[in-house]
Amino acid sequence: MKRSAEQSQKIALQSGRHPHTPRGYRGTAPRTLPVMMGRLRQIIRWMVAQGIERFSDLDRETVLRFFEDRLSHGELSSATAQAYLHVLHAFYHQREKIADAPPKPPARVRDLGDGWRERGGWPFTPDAIAVPLISSALRMLEGADSLLTVRDGAQARYDEHVRAGGTCRTGRSRAREWIVEQKPGLPGISEDMLARTPLWRLDHLIARLRDACFITIAYLVGARSSEILALETDCIEWRRDSAGERVPYLVGAIRKGASGVDGVPHRWVAPEPVIRAVEIVSWISAPLRERTGRRNLWLSQVPPGGALIYTIVEIVPVTHQAIYVALNRHYRNVLPAPEQDGKDWLFGTHQGRKTFARFVGRRDRTGLVALRKHLGHINRAMTDSAYVGTDFELTELIDEQTARETRAALEELLVAPRLGGKAGRTIAARSPFRGRTLDEDLDRYITRLMAETDMRLGVCDWGYCLYRRETAACFGSDVAPNPALRTQSTCVTCANFVLSDKHRPIWEDRIARNRTLLQREDLDEASRALAQARVEEGERLLASLAAQEAEG
Repeated sequence: MKRSAEQSQKIALQSGRHPHTPRGYRGTAPRTLPVMMGRLRQIIRWMVAQGIERFSDLDRETVLRFFEDRLSHGELSSATAQAYLHVLHAFYHQREKIADAPPKPPARVRDLGDGWRERGGWPFTPDAIAVPLISSALRMLEGADSLLTVRDGAQARYDEHVRAGGTCRTGRSRAREWIVEQKPGLPGISEDMLARTPLWRLDHLIARLRDACFITIAYLVGARSSEILALETDCIEWRRDSAGERVPYLVGAIRKGASGVDGVPHRWVAPEPVIRAVEIVSWISAPLRERTGRRNLWLSQVPPGGALIYTIVEIVPVTHQAIYVALNRHYRNVLPAPEQDGKDWLFGTHQGRKTFARFVGRRDRTGLVALRKHLGHINRAMTDSAYVGTDFELTELIDEQTARETRAALEELLVAPRLGGKAGRTIAARSPFRGRTLDEDLDRYITRLMAETDMRLGVCDWGYCLYRRETAACFGSDVAPNPALRTQSTCVTCANFVLSDKHRPIWEDRIARNRTLLQREDLDEASRALAQARVEEGERLLASLAAQEAEG
């Protein structure tokens, strides 16, 4: 009996391993197996205490008793309950190999009651933290060439000295002299953030540069951290879109849920900063690849270091834990006290993916001015007819964000007492919910409207775009506005444009900037006429809001 039980456990734990994965069953990463073993240990202890000898006795009622007992010892989140059920599912999935497998699959979490402590999914990084985070990373990339040139020079002096018969100790002295002479640094990192000794200073600078590369790729591509850390050399590929223009992609593989160890090949749209980040991290790890013969982009030394490479130091792939520690222990010091709701914000290697999905799915990007260029590039490439993606989970995350934005926008527009723009005036005149508060009738109306009309919002930084191709002044595609022709002046004349009170500051700022421009005596006539036209169109737009307010 004992041997049979041990064999059942072994087969169940191998359920997610290749080639043991049953048909239709998602593969489990090797690092997940220790977690499954811990859950299984708890289940077996409970079975022993209850006198249950066979896994086939774990029917629905028994499983429910197990969770009731777990709940009696304290709160249990739905995520933890799901983890236990995942282990029990493994026995059922391997019922053809296990003699005492459960006869039926375990119940779902929602069928076991509602006493769970809910925990939300992995969080995204709030805009107030994400934008400075990404901006700081992009600034660091600008200083990469000079920093890595210093690193290569120090390594060359060390290697040359050792080859000539010198000791490692004196070789390090030669390298230190070179570093002190060159005074390396990175934008955003002050002297008080660095170690005192030259070699450790250079180590810290290179480590922060590598962190910046990870942040750039994670937040501007949307790949999982496991997919980023598995990237290899020559992972940037150029392809032509439907218009014949060359578009860069980051080439890797999706491993989550894949049926093979190599995962499913995939291409992610790569904006210019991501290409640069790949070049830099490849440069950082080039000496490590040369010593190991590996193709990995993400390699490091044990103990961590990057200034000098010694023959006695072990070289290993960079891990999720290493990135997590680096972001929360070191990189956060580069930022102005990242907090949310009065608490220190913890960065996770998973946050870039969800934040990216929010950025791309956002229709109103008024708070993302610093990333406008890069997000515009991604949107154009991902909506091109030649783009085919296999990262379906990421697509779902983006679609969910777009749907949330569309619903929130419709809620605002349908009840708003004042709206500007051609489409805004039409909505204000026809909406039966104008001036009301949110209620169930409005919720049902929006749900029906989204289901029946396939309404979509175009990305807009200065209002709402209720996009329809046939009335688009920017001559956009079937699915989105034309970013090349769409400007504030174009939108003012467009039948799809809506202005709400929350966008008023953007137009007021535009009016103020152009009025300042008009005060310049050296302004030529053409520029003066353009600035005057922008002031007048902005004033007309805001006046339409004020007129509705007076009518109300």
